[in-house]
Amino acid sequence: MTTPELDPGALQRALFDASPDAILVADGEGTVVLANPACERLLGYPLATLVGMSVDLLVPRRFAAHPRHRADFVAHPKSRPMGRGMGLVALRADGAEIPVDISLAPMALGDGKWTVCSLRDLRGRNTETLRIQSTALRSAANGIVITDRAGVIVWVNRAACQITGYAEGELVGQHTRVLKSGTHDPSFYRQLWETVSRGDTWSGTIVNRRKDGALYHEEQTIAPVLDEVGAVTHFIAIKQDVSARQQDQAALAAAHAELERRLGEIESLNQQLREQSLRDPLTGLHNRRYFAETIVREAARVSRHHEPLAVLALDLDHFKKVNDTWGHAAGDRVLRALAGVISAGVRTSDLLCRMGGEEFIAVMPGAALPIALARAEEWRAAVAALQFEEGPSLRCTVSIGVASFRPGHETVEQTLARADAALYEAKRGGRDRVVCAEPR
Repeated sequence: MTTPELDPGALQRALFDASPDAILVADGEGTVVLANPACERLLGYPLATLVGMSVDLLVPRRFAAHPRHRADFVAHPKSRPMGRGMGLVALRADGAEIPVDISLAPMALGDGKWTVCSLRDLRGRNTETLRIQSTALRSAANGIVITDRAGVIVWVNRAACQITGYAEGELVGQHTRVLKSGTHDPSFYRQLWETVSRGDTWSGTIVNRRKDGALYHEEQTIAPVLDEVGAVTHFIAIKQDVSARQQDQAALAAAHAELERRLGEIESLNQQLREQSLRDPLTGLHNRRYFAETIVREAARVSRHHEPLAVLALDLDHFKKVNDTWGHAAGDRVLRALAGVISAGVRTSDLLCRMGGEEFIAVMPGAALPIALARAEEWRAAVAALQFEEGPSLRCTVSIGVASFRPGHETVEQTLARADAALYEAKRGGRDRVVCAEPR
């Protein structure tokens, strides 16, 4: 049996005509010069009509940039296979749009250049996928809203209706501004719109208004849908009501602020308690405890810096007589008056303490002995001139002993002892006087 010889040209024509995919060939101007029978079945045009048509007529009008992209392909031809994953559509003769996948292949014969275009009908193949995707979108826990390029709502799922309080029929056909709360300024929406209009995804939190007028916080991601030439056709918004989370965060922030306030109050109270523990409640001067904490440290400081330090020991004269004659209230007034005298014009570096009863100590860092003696004399005279509500019969005087700290030769405790000895010398000498512990 002899095998018949195949005519390559006839075989190629048979394969071309039998292809289940629509195949057409266009010249450099985009005019169809050849089409197979599948083109008629897919596109609805008789083959005689297709030949001589511009391929631009097979593209929906909204893809206005198609002629430019076609010219770019002719100028820089590069094969594009099927299965790029982009959703493409072709325009049938009856005006219907059908989903297709398209491959392009440049072809050169002699001096001529053509483009071979294969179109694969995806309608049947997409049905199951679309059904699954539609079910998933409708059942999603997050609200999903699809709008056209102008922002008019074309589709919503049940979750979006639950979030907004609107029925599906009340949202579809409305512009998204139906949910606008008026909380954000115009620049917020302008920035959002500019982002998605240029094809970028926007994410953020928006305060919207439900159908019943209540405001709610909504986390949104808005993704633009692009056609095969990169033009925005729709927007898909994924929404989640985060009002409860916002309220929890606000409550947490308020609780944190309240805790900070209370901790501040506690710290302030602790500071007050510490201050009270270091001060004499009657005169407001520091007490013996504070003096003990401070004097050694102050003596070490002046020693390092080779500065003088004067110590003045004060004691009210005949204070017991004041209490016995005029009462303890009068005695308290006398003590406060003495504290007022030595506190007047005091330097911030000076340390004034009530050691107990009618005994006081003044420590003057940086004060040389003549300055300390002059200050002591001023205090003595001022106390002697004090007047009280009990009248001139209540007279108060003070005896003062002054010593200068001699670092390297004595401890500060020894200086205090010398000042105290000078004080008792003033007492023995007749009171109401200042005695210096240093040799003259």
